[in-house]
Amino acid sequence: MLQITHLTMTHEKDLTDLVSDLSLVVNKGDKVALIGEEGNGKSSLLKWMMNEDLVSSYIQFSGQIHRDFTHYSYIPQQLPQEFESLSLNDYFFGPSEIDLDYAALYRYAKELQFDSERFAHAQLLSSLSGGETLKIQLIKELAKETDMLFLDEPSNDLDLPTLKWLEHFIQNTPKTVVFVSHDETFLSQTATKIVHLERIKKRQVARTSVQALGYATYAQERKDQFDRQLQQARNERLAHQKKLERHHRIHQSVEHAVRNTHDASAGRLVAKKMRAVLAQEKRYEKEAETLTEIPTQEDCIRLFFKDIEPLPAHKAIIELTDFSLQVGTKTLVANINFRCSAQEKVGIVGKNGIGKSSLLKHIYTLLLEAGYPIGYMPQQYQELLNQAASPLQFLTSSSDKKEEEGVLTHLASLQFSREEARHPISYLSGGQQGKLLLLKMVLDACPVLLLDEPTRNFSPTSQPQVRQLFADFPGAIVTVSHDRTFLKTVCDTIYHLDETGLREIRKEDL
Repeated sequence: MLQITHLTMTHEKDLTDLVSDLSLVVNKGDKVALIGEEGNGKSSLLKWMMNEDLVSSYIQFSGQIHRDFTHYSYIPQQLPQEFESLSLNDYFFGPSEIDLDYAALYRYAKELQFDSERFAHAQLLSSLSGGETLKIQLIKELAKETDMLFLDEPSNDLDLPTLKWLEHFIQNTPKTVVFVSHDETFLSQTATKIVHLERIKKRQVARTSVQALGYATYAQERKDQFDRQLQQARNERLAHQKKLERHHRIHQSVEHAVRNTHDASAGRLVAKKMRAVLAQEKRYEKEAETLTEIPTQEDCIRLFFKDIEPLPAHKAIIELTDFSLQVGTKTLVANINFRCSAQEKVGIVGKNGIGKSSLLKHIYTLLLEAGYPIGYMPQQYQELLNQAASPLQFLTSSSDKKEEEGVLTHLASLQFSREEARHPISYLSGGQQGKLLLLKMVLDACPVLLLDEPTRNFSPTSQPQVRQLFADFPGAIVTVSHDRTFLKTVCDTIYHLDETGLREIRKEDL
């Protein structure tokens, strides 16, 4: 289906390599996952696989590709801007949509619990929730006659039933699927081959590896191999150091004899010993070059909440009684009763379009009116991030050099290079933008956090640190999430939102 030979991809902005000497064969039916830290080029590689013209404006590349497919479907990380002004009717029944299998279209709508009568609605795509936007793209793209499916973060924003449906679909479809994902559970359920993009040595060196393994096996084998190599390298260096110390003592002894020997015959013997010692020294130098290399891996997130002064544990910061959730003139949920205390961590799940993000925004407004300091991560980062500003400008309040250096240090701990810290935010990947909001919350040290899909753009290697960061947070968290591992690790209580209100559910039911 697809064969890549010795591909190297270089970003024109910084002339830094994103992909290094990648050779990859994608066979029919493969489920290939592209993983790696934020900003490592996963989406660019995905687009390049489809058509190199899609990235030629900012990527230089060398290497060859052979594509043994003619038609493919593609679902990007965000809805293309040209689609936002389309109605549902135009999106599904526009003049260009002549290659759709309409029987499949309606079948997928039923399976994904999307009312097919809405296909003909005048509702604009821009008014749909993130999950519904992704769901309609799935319905349409899967109904096309294609043999390759390219997905960029397909698990983002989907409700749990749809997420499980998509996992089952990818497992069982005969189509070849190449996808980018950060969801560890989703990866473990779907991938049969892993392509890992890394940037090591302070993000200056690209390293690209391919393994025909499932994600859980790959992650465990990678950890085991790293640990084995690290232990072997340490043992060899310890043994080598002991040899050097013993040799150094011998060298000193012979050197002392050379200086204090005045007899010619004895001097020749000592000189011969010195030659042997020097020869052995050269052998040790050569041995040092053959020692097992100390393994390197990409740094993960290093962030910690500190100086947080949580509000009293018994204090209720949010209380809703018989609250009616409305969007415009439409009532989504008529009877919401909800209470959250100042040191409680609460998760909210529910189907796409039910109003989870709207409820979180309402809570945000209430807390602002009550005067609480709040850290907020919306689903759409653009709500808080000026795309024309740089990360440095976003995180600093003045031109003070000391503050700037402190922020640069924090950004470096999140794998931002100094160049990336001064790029416009619009140049950054979704994951890097998420990191900026994460860092802003850490720096602001607010006792209350509102999070809408907080892990959606963080890499699998960063996910454990992100989960631990929020699990250790001493204040209150209210989060909308479909990340099952995150919800189980971080939240004390989980609620399901539907038309009847909020009801508590067990973690085992996720």
